[in-house]
Amino acid sequence: MTGTDARYSRQQRVGYFGEGSQLRLKGACVLIVGAGGLGSPVSLFLAGAGVGKIILVDHDVVSLSNLHRQILFQESDVNQPKVVAAKKRLRALNSELEVEVINAALSPSNAKDLVDQATVVVDAADNFLASYLLSDLCFASRTPLVTASVLTTHGYLGVFCGTVDRPAPSLRAVFASPSKTAANCNTAGVTGPSVGIIGSYQAQEVLKVILADQSQLLGKLMTLDLWNYSQNIIDFCSADEPKQYAPIIANNSLAETDLLLDVRSQLEVEQTPFFDNALNIPNTELLQRLAELPSSKRIVCVCASGQRALGAAAILLNNGFSRIYVTSAPNSL
Repeated sequence: MTGTDARYSRQQRVGYFGEGSQLRLKGACVLIVGAGGLGSPVSLFLAGAGVGKIILVDHDVVSLSNLHRQILFQESDVNQPKVVAAKKRLRALNSELEVEVINAALSPSNAKDLVDQATVVVDAADNFLASYLLSDLCFASRTPLVTASVLTTHGYLGVFCGTVDRPAPSLRAVFASPSKTAANCNTAGVTGPSVGIIGSYQAQEVLKVILADQSQLLGKLMTLDLWNYSQNIIDFCSADEPKQYAPIIANNSLAETDLLLDVRSQLEVEQTPFFDNALNIPNTELLQRLAELPSSKRIVCVCASGQRALGAAAILLNNGFSRIYVTSAPNSL
């Protein structure tokens, strides 16, 4: 038995792995956006399974508060760029693996080139703006998108966009508008096992997508309560794509004629201004102040993470505005 045969012998005995499956895995390129709680188990399990290439995108550094859930890292990695520490760990696990790391935020400037290289895209960013951006690109190119999110002990995952042969709805068809809550792991918390379980599910779905397994969660959303061990699967295969939506654009795509609409509170804008020429109308006041916005200009909504900007864009589109776009603060995705 050769070294390669020995390495993968246990998974090759699983009936779902047919002849040539290991070659399919070796020939695959998986783009993983986010090297955090979800990206950790996804990347480790895919590296162990023999996926040929992983492209890992993250702009953050390892912090002590990451370690209870981000199993890629250890104490000695604190303050190092996540992708640098991750590459070292993944290569130590599987020296046959090709790892490319991008120590930068995902943005409309770099996302298309990255998606174009991928067999499968993993959305482990836990950020609605990043999720929508990846979905828009994956839907256009028919690249499968395996997405997930976790908060406290609850989460979801699914496979969207699909392929030319097996199409599936985009995330915009499933989530017509982003969550109105601003809660995240920093504010609401999350348990390590919850993230680990859902990240492991994501890795399993990536393997199923690469092997073209019929049981993948294509066009379906599985929701999980990992404290009480309940789950539900919702089929969105017949969901309609939105007739209109606000595209996500890069900061360097802004034009002088654009109206920049900062939808944060006045206090947030004063403390951390993004654009000197932006009009500040908080989301909570937008419906009452629509008359202040010109219908003739391209309006670009902005906030810190992009979530409130997406909500503002939906309000404008629902009220007859047509040239609506979304951007975010630099390095926020």
